[in-house]
Amino acid sequence: MMKLIKNEWIKMKSEKVTLVIVALSLLPLLMNLANFFFNNGDTSLQNGFYFTYYNQYFMLLPIIMSVLISYVFYIEYKNKTYLDWITYPESRVKLLFSKIAVAGLMIFAIYLLQLVILLLFYAIVDGDWGNMWLLTSSYTVLNVIVVLTILLGFAVIIQWTQHLVASISIGIGVSLLSMIFMAAPFSYLIPPAFGYRLGLVMIDPTYYYENVVSSTIIGIGLLMVLMIGMLLLNVKLVYRKNL
Repeated sequence: MMKLIKNEWIKMKSEKVTLVIVALSLLPLLMNLANFFFNNGDTSLQNGFYFTYYNQYFMLLPIIMSVLISYVFYIEYKNKTYLDWITYPESRVKLLFSKIAVAGLMIFAIYLLQLVILLLFYAIVDGDWGNMWLLTSSYTVLNVIVVLTILLGFAVIIQWTQHLVASISIGIGVSLLSMIFMAAPFSYLIPPAFGYRLGLVMIDPTYYYENVVSSTIIGIGLLMVLMIGMLLLNVKLVYRKNL
């Protein structure tokens, strides 16, 4: 399995899109750092630097993830090597999860890089370890829920459509939909929006739903059902006969 993951990483490492993804992911952080030093200087988690960054990052995260996971699969369609890929002397399930694993590891590296920068920034300008713990919890919850949703969902979409532009367009649509409904009382029905609200509750409980228990159970339940369904669909698609 490790050899397959290494092979997929070598493929992605040589693609310019990898640098584009990293640069795009850093944009909210760089913009808010510039705004902090030149304009407001507000370090509060609830409505200052982190809150602004959190919103902008949430807007970009589904798009970044849809580009990343779609391109990991699209390489085979672009290079016309899909048939060669699925005929490797390994099970197709291993081949499938090697691609998903590479995309997951890449987004984890992006998450870790930005988290370290955020913590260093707050250690220097704020110095409150309590705030740094809340920030870490908030940022981690957001990433885990949104990444799991998009990673598995868009592995299905790119395999189904085999079209990069279509997949990324849907990713933009998911981002817009999540942004529109993230403040709605029913947003726990939309996994990325649920991740947004659950991440914010770490820094301010007033951002969460009125029915805390039922909203959380339904939100997590839907996320689990979606993940299981997407996993099964991914396996079904990689084993399909009509390519």
